[in-house]
Amino acid sequence: MARGAWAIAVPVVLLSCLFGLTMEVRAAGPSLSILSPVNDQVVGNGTPVTVHFAVSNFALVQPGRVGQTVNPTEGHVDMYVDGAYSRLLTRVEPISLSLESGPHLIRLQLVQSNGSLLTPDVSASVRVLTTHGPAVGTPTIAIVWPKPAAETGHDVYFAVVVTNFTFVDAHGQPNAPNEGHLQIVLNGVIQEPRAYDLGFIVDMPDGDNTVTARLVNNDNTPLSPDVSTSVTFHIAGPPDPIGSEQLTGSVSGILAVILVVLLIRRRKAAARFSNAKDRTS
Repeated sequence: MARGAWAIAVPVVLLSCLFGLTMEVRAAGPSLSILSPVNDQVVGNGTPVTVHFAVSNFALVQPGRVGQTVNPTEGHVDMYVDGAYSRLLTRVEPISLSLESGPHLIRLQLVQSNGSLLTPDVSASVRVLTTHGPAVGTPTIAIVWPKPAAETGHDVYFAVVVTNFTFVDAHGQPNAPNEGHLQIVLNGVIQEPRAYDLGFIVDMPDGDNTVTARLVNNDNTPLSPDVSTSVTFHIAGPPDPIGSEQLTGSVSGILAVILVVLLIRRRKAAARFSNAKDRTS
């Protein structure tokens, strides 16, 4: 073949191949993705779950417009939380969800303007775990009163300090990380769970007594690993009346412990408020 013919044939072949490839390319279909939170993320301190999502090749429009026709490339997003319908979305913007403590499934789905599903289905979902406690950190507990080997009366003031753990109502919630109740074990006998770190144990028997304070889940099962501490103290019999100086000293000690616990509570509350303010700013 002559050189001129080759010069013409090669571009024609290349154009034919390119044209053929172009004919095979099809427009990408609608897509939907959840950007955050990520699967199994723990959302702590009772804060709302903020969902960020993205939509491609699909126009979000308000349903029910006059003269609106059904189009497979436009519609809206339906949101479901734990299988129940939550809301209709027509804009790509962050969604804030206030959820109870425990595991949750959030699902988004593209639908046409009349509510019918796309074919094939276009949806995305994410699992989250919410808690009133912190999202990270290892819980600890310490008994601040009574002190080891202390001698006291039959009605004993009891106080603990915890870190990385939040007390919640002692009944009804599903388990969630770093939240739950305080379980008191008096001489081997488990007491009713409580949702506070202060209290009195009344009518304790004479002699040495051992109290164990344990952090438990919302269903009253121990944390894993176990988080507990114990103290042994002495209950004096009814004997001689307590001298005024001894009584004053005991009361002063109890008041001092109460003050320390209240100060710790206030600092924790201030820290949570500060963190929440930083997140919203």
